Amino acid sequence: MDGLIAIGIDIGGTKIAVATVAAAGCILGRSTMPTQAERGFDDGLRRIVALLDRLMAETGCSRRALAAIGIGCAGPVDPIRGTIDNPYTLPTWDGVNIVEPLQAEYGVRVVLENDADAAAMGEVWLGAGQGGRVVVMITIGTGIGGGIIIDGQVYRGIEGTHPEIGHHSIDPTGPACYCGMRGCWESLASGPALVAAVSERAPGRPSGPLTGAGVIAEARAGDPIAQAAVTRAAEATAMALFNLTNLYAPDVIVLGGGVMEAYDLFEPVIRQTLSRNTMAPVDRIAVRRAELGSDAGVVGAACLALDHAQLPAVRRAPLPPR
Repeated sequence: MDGLIAIGIDIGGTKIAVATVAAAGCILGRSTMPTQAERGFDDGLRRIVALLDRLMAETGCSRRALAAIGIGCAGPVDPIRGTIDNPYTLPTWDGVNIVEPLQAEYGVRVVLENDADAAAMGEVWLGAGQGGRVVVMITIGTGIGGGIIIDGQVYRGIEGTHPEIGHHSIDPTGPACYCGMRGCWESLASGPALVAAVSERAPGRPSGPLTGAGVIAEARAGDPIAQAAVTRAAEATAMALFNLTNLYAPDVIVLGGGVMEAYDLFEPVIRQTLSRNTMAPVDRIAVRRAELGSDAGVVGAACLALDHAQLPAVRRAPLPPR
């Protein structure tokens, strides 16, 4: 196994990140490029191959040392067929098989996974999820996604599908969501939800671009409207985690994504809600902030690739209890 590497690819609606990762768990090199999905899949595939070849050359990794390639992609995806089924953020790639052409190009096993599952696996391998048997990893940013890892394996639904954790309803009378439901967790606690909450409460607010990060900054500065928006998001997140805790009884919950820059504002609300409501042994549930940041997706994709290539990734010793 010495000298073998995996490539991790993280495909989002605006950016594609890639990394070469040693089986021992260290990132050898990384690079990014804009997705530019409007140019079509064939163009995107050519640019991915060029990016991978350039990265391997820069890090001194030959194709002979390549053991496998893992892809984490904004879902829905079909990990069994290797297809991207995402008309939302990758409309021109909808229905394409991304696994087969990369397997043909590199001659190694290529695996496809939902990006949230890949990020969860990354945190379990090298981040805040280490040592957990049942780990729920949630990413809260432009949207809300999550992955569930049980005994080191990705939890899957029917035909390998990925649970859309961000689209379970917290408040059936809440805001309409693009998925067709009302009061989804994503519609209450994502970055755009923070912006919407402020806009609803202050329609005459001075004009200018407002972002989730901006709302968080204003809340820290003492703005009462921004503070109310963050509190609503924290309460929705706490209730969502209450539901997930009772459903899956995890021993570790990992929270990541841009909105978790406000982790210190969310965490007390989460702990209070869990301790008051849940029937699970909350004193033994570790709630942690994600550690890998933007590397979680590529690291997790590489880990999944190594596992599928029957070259188990070498995990660090578990983190001590927190």
